[in-house]
Order: sequence, then structure tokens, then C-alpha cells
Amino acid sequence: MNIFFTAVKDGTVKGLKTGLMLLKIMLPIYFVVVLVKYSPIMPWLQNAFEPSMGLFGLPGNAIIPIIMGVFTDEYGVIAAMRSFDFNMAQITTIAMIILTVHSLPVESAIAQKIGFPPIKLAVFRITLAIFIGLLVGWLGGIL
Repeated sequence: MNIFFTAVKDGTVKGLKTGLMLLKIMLPIYFVVVLVKYSPIMPWLQNAFEPSMGLFGLPGNAIIPIIMGVFTDEYGVIAAMRSFDFNMAQITTIAMIILTVHSLPVESAIAQKIGFPPIKLAVFRITLAIFIGLLVGWLGGIL
């Protein structure tokens, strides 16, 4: 019985630490995205990226979570997407793009450390993300 209580206590502590770590990531990103969303920058971003995002079946404001994902991790994208009203197909398209190209600066630095050319890695991942985004966006448009 003592092992059970120890496991529950350890699990609770680890769960709370993980939750706090995620809040430290998500709350500042959510705050910045909300500020951008209601600032004069957002209409400019939407108009500038509407044509390119349209190729993926996404609205222009989808550029915000995509940019966040390139420079941060998936949790940043979740925080960024929460402040917009995307449908399920759009969420899936954004998720597939980000799962391919997330944390690009960090992972490029790691690639360089192990001897792999970071430019090749970045070009490959960006190209793959575009291809996957076009495919998933097209599928989401016909389903």
C-alpha cells in the first residue's frame, strides 16, 4: 500500500511540474498572439499572407501559428491557434505543417553540431512541410 501512495504522490508532483512548465510556454505566447490579433499588424499580415495561405486551404491569419511553430515547439502553436477560429481541416493542415517544420532554428543548430549541414536540413524540412501542407489542405478541401 505504501508503494501505491508513493507512486500517486510522485505522479502528482511530476504532473504539476509538467503543467507549470507548459503554462510558462503557452501563456506568454497566447498573450502575444492576442495582442497581435487586435493590433493594426493583424490586418496587414492577413492581407499579405492570404494568397499563400489560400494554397493550403487556410485563411491569412494561419500565418501566426505557423510562424510560431517554426521558431518554437508544438505547444506554442497550440497556444497561438487557441485565439483563432479554425475549422478541423485547417487545424489538421496547420498541425501537419508544424509537425514537419517545428523548432527549425534549434534543430538546425543540433544538426550542425553533429556534422549535418543545417541549410540542407532546413531546405528539406521546409520543402516537405510545404508539400505536406498542400496535400493535407487539398484533402481537407475535398472531404
